[in-house]
Amino acid sequence: MMNTTIKYVMVLCLFLLIPSCATIKKEAPDMTLPPTGFMTPVSHAPTPTNIMRKEADLEFLDVYDPWDAMNRNIYSFNAQFDRAIYIPAVNIYTTVLPKPVRKGVTNAVNNLNEVNVILNSSLQGRGEKVLRSFYRLLLNSTFGILGIMDVADDWGIKRVVTSTADTLGVWGMGPGPYVVLPLFGPSSVRDSAGLAGDSALLWVQMNYVYDILGVKEGRTLIGAGEATIRGLNLRSKVPFRYYQTGSPFEYDLVRFLYSTKRELDIEKQ
Repeated sequence: MMNTTIKYVMVLCLFLLIPSCATIKKEAPDMTLPPTGFMTPVSHAPTPTNIMRKEADLEFLDVYDPWDAMNRNIYSFNAQFDRAIYIPAVNIYTTVLPKPVRKGVTNAVNNLNEVNVILNSSLQGRGEKVLRSFYRLLLNSTFGILGIMDVADDWGIKRVVTSTADTLGVWGMGPGPYVVLPLFGPSSVRDSAGLAGDSALLWVQMNYVYDILGVKEGRTLIGAGEATIRGLNLRSKVPFRYYQTGSPFEYDLVRFLYSTKRELDIEKQ
């Protein structure tokens, strides 16, 4: 019984180091505007909204969004979840764990995410990025104590940020329709497929470590705990808060910023 408990603790600690898919799939886009204190709901009536937007000359915010009504409903659900559950949980997380500890968690997650980066950089034909990520993984896993410290960055070896969605973009796949995913937020058909690919890789990593440690039971519970910590750590670094932009066109603005950022991400790969 004691040996089994020790194994579970070891696996949970290791999975604190396994990369977030994220959303989780990648670095969260910076869609932050200064809070104004004025909170306004996102409109769910497309026709009146379109009329208002034309009057305000905001057509430049248009993005291919054939599932507009559904996406707006999911956006509102995410806002309610964020306000009622996610943010309170993040506040507890940031209170319990001091900033240096959270920084160590972020570094360790980024370190094992180098495996994902190496794979996708290879598929993109980016040899220099493959070598850079390999050196980072080697240095941070040794001198950085399993990635808790980012010594590679201190030595001028900067982290490469890429994902399966970026690989699909480099291969010529267009973004497709805009979509808002429950809990995950802004995405597209291509980015959703990329998220599925990153999730599959994470699943393989998790089961590989389970097999090494000989853990047969409790995998679901340990995985849920690891995913929760990754999610809280990611959300704590994103200052965006729903319905605090002071604009009735917040949904349109977030959609535009996300889509534009993803276009630039693909161009930089």
